[in-house]
Amino acid sequence: MQLKRNLSNLGLLSTALCSMIGSGWLFGSMIAAKLAGPAAIVSWIIGGIMIAVISLTFAELSAMLPVAGGVVRYIHFSHGTFTSFCISWLTWLSCVAVAPTEVGATLHYTANFYPSLLEGSGSYQVLSITGIGVAAAMLLAITALNIMAVKKLDYIITKIGSWKVIVPIITAVAIMLVNFKTANFSSHSFAPTGLHGVLMTVASIVIFSFLGFVEAMSLAGEAKNPQKAVPIAIFGSVAISIVLYTLLQIAFIGSIQEQMLLSGWQNLGFGGDLGPFAGIASTLGMSYLAYLIYADAVISPVGTGIAFTSTTARINYAMSMNKYTPAAMLKLNKSGIPLNAIIFNFIVGLLLLLPFPAWEELIKFQTAAIVLAYGTGPVALMALRSQAPDKSRPFILPMHRTMCCLSLFITNLILLWTGWQSIWRLMTGLILGIILLVVYKKSQNKSDDEMHLQSGWWVLPQCIGISIISYLSDFQGIGIIPFGYDFIAVAIFSYLILQLAYKIKLPQNKAQILLP
Repeated sequence: MQLKRNLSNLGLLSTALCSMIGSGWLFGSMIAAKLAGPAAIVSWIIGGIMIAVISLTFAELSAMLPVAGGVVRYIHFSHGTFTSFCISWLTWLSCVAVAPTEVGATLHYTANFYPSLLEGSGSYQVLSITGIGVAAAMLLAITALNIMAVKKLDYIITKIGSWKVIVPIITAVAIMLVNFKTANFSSHSFAPTGLHGVLMTVASIVIFSFLGFVEAMSLAGEAKNPQKAVPIAIFGSVAISIVLYTLLQIAFIGSIQEQMLLSGWQNLGFGGDLGPFAGIASTLGMSYLAYLIYADAVISPVGTGIAFTSTTARINYAMSMNKYTPAAMLKLNKSGIPLNAIIFNFIVGLLLLLPFPAWEELIKFQTAAIVLAYGTGPVALMALRSQAPDKSRPFILPMHRTMCCLSLFITNLILLWTGWQSIWRLMTGLILGIILLVVYKKSQNKSDDEMHLQSGWWVLPQCIGISIISYLSDFQGIGIIPFGYDFIAVAIFSYLILQLAYKIKLPQNKAQILLP
């Protein structure tokens, strides 16, 4: 049995949007403003442009190879097992945490009305026994929805996706019409933390909000017309999100009361846990808007959980197709859904609900892990241009060598900006994954040649190099490389890595064997 192509163009776009617009929009504008002041608007634009450039490489790949779990399979076709597993492992580890995290976010909002859902005090509050029970039931419901036929899931995701776009737009426009102070953009400095603050905002908040565009590629194998649907979903979701988040940031900056800025943007805060936009709406007497935001605080995270549950299962499926994990993950039900993968992720999600602070630390490297996966787009595209020159390419990236260099440079810059604390956690997770790969392959009596070490080892200098630059930089590092010079270091490093990866790619005959 194979995956069924029942997902519409709109359904795929809605999946990407559901992945990109979660609970983050409720808090993102305030956190960005605290980091960069009004210049946070620039952060959203810079981040959006960066993601748009990266997405161009994936647009060609996904239109040429519309396979399930594409983000972890393209690099498998071009460089084989070792590189692909490293990326697959980190991508899965970060994505599988999204559904339980979003369910937890929903219950943290709901706890304002039902305090028994949480226990603890101050900033350290975790789910109580009651909260864990409710969260488990919510995860089970999300899992059940994902076991349904793709057509039904398509309908649900499309409706939720529409809601998740409309509510933030209504919020931004309504607030600007009622209360908008242009003086807020300059009264306490437009960029109080300078360019450094703008770039830290890009890495810590902005990129996280744009991560979901790759989820469209995970479902490419189930799209009715993937050659059109996937590029539409990628470009459409990025474009809509840029406009949406920029609009929200402008509305937020203009709506702040003067007295709240007396201590500067970095000390800005709102009481309660339902978010700054709900607080602004209540202060302005817009109770209807506050209740709408309260409803969205429940619906948006659940919608993101549904989308990521669906796409994470396809990552499991792709990893099994690549023979990194047992073939049981390829099992499909009568509706063509990867049943075992969804159930396995549900069990992992239950473990992530447990109130262990270590899990919270584990989830912090999510952004860095997905961004590292972004770097495989330009690497795979460069290689496959020579490995599969005759493959049909409905979308062809112009000046692909230049664009691939630029894309990998942007990816490594974002990794640098996430800071050393995220990078070392990422590398710890990677080492654990490599150990698991070696143990599994040895248990299957696989040779080193079958692991494609000769074509895949470029990922090690990539990870070691960006770790060294990060540690030496002033992005949570020791500051030996001054701000500005780190751009030059990353540019040179990215060019060398791209050339190395291209040089040691799989021979054409071996790549042709792996290609569908």
